[in-house]
Amino acid sequence: MKLLVLRDKKPGHFNQAEGVALAIGRLAPVEVARIDVRPSWFAHDDVRKIIMRRWGRDARYWLKSMYAIEADRLDRPDVIVGSGRPTVAAGILISRAFGGVPFVYSGGIGGYDTREVSLMIVASPRAAGNPRSAWAPIPSIVDPADYPAPRRLASPADLKGAEIALLVGGTAYRKEWPRNEWDALIRLVRDVAREHGVRWRVTTSRRTPDEVGALFAGLAGEGVLAEFIDYRTAGPGSVRALFGADAVAVTEDSMSMLVEGLTAGRPVIGLRSAKVHDGYASEAISAWAAKSWAAPSFAPSLAILPLGTVDSGQFARTLAGLEPPTLDVRGELARLIAPVLGLERP
Repeated sequence: MKLLVLRDKKPGHFNQAEGVALAIGRLAPVEVARIDVRPSWFAHDDVRKIIMRRWGRDARYWLKSMYAIEADRLDRPDVIVGSGRPTVAAGILISRAFGGVPFVYSGGIGGYDTREVSLMIVASPRAAGNPRSAWAPIPSIVDPADYPAPRRLASPADLKGAEIALLVGGTAYRKEWPRNEWDALIRLVRDVAREHGVRWRVTTSRRTPDEVGALFAGLAGEGVLAEFIDYRTAGPGSVRALFGADAVAVTEDSMSMLVEGLTAGRPVIGLRSAKVHDGYASEAISAWAAKSWAAPSFAPSLAILPLGTVDSGQFARTLAGLEPPTLDVRGELARLIAPVLGLERP
């Protein structure tokens, strides 16, 4: 089966598309081709929507005009996979150019006629009732088989010597992090290390303010952190090894990182800002916190705590109440995708 993966420039998006491709690989042998999707200078989001609503029937013309993609130079795929807004119109146009090839998209789509999208994998259960939509954990390239089993942290006393990864984000769409909350995070890391003997493995990200990265570099210099990865020098992709820690804490601006920690088989604590205005993300994260990720106990594997007020005691007690997930996320995705592609469920 030939897959065509459409990759925009955001790692969070193209890793979702690659995760879908890996799930399809559970269903049949696949040959994967990839295109970096970069809209032309004029083809910003609203322009693409207008073109697709009014004039987009000439698929090959608009592929070349909006994306500099020549359909005649592409091998006909059996399935197209995308994630991220720039890939929506590109996926629909490539599907049209080849006579209606199935197009599987990770995320919700607004402003387009989605009748030519075969499946939208949505993060919120409230969106799962939309046509051709299914609720599932966000796809990713994380594979739990790449990591050893985590230590079971059944009580606060078990935290002594445990490794906890902290994935630090920053201001994102409809999410803000006031300075007092960054100060609270630094205080929490210091207190949990001192009071519970935790070995922190910390990474910043492209969204982390420079001054916050400097604060964590200071903690590393003091010996508070067992490991510190500074995104400013390490660059993207450096976070993967941290999913081998015994547990993961994530600033809640990154939905992908929350699910990647769970997919890796780690209990996860999301640290929430008081300034959150994203209803869709809040719906999705609330559903994940209520979802059963760990069988046979069906105990929670994700908890959300307010960053501005959480202290070391609440953090330790909450983490001790979480079970490492056992859900096969990629297998769950494959079961949802199979009937859309006319394949047998695994």
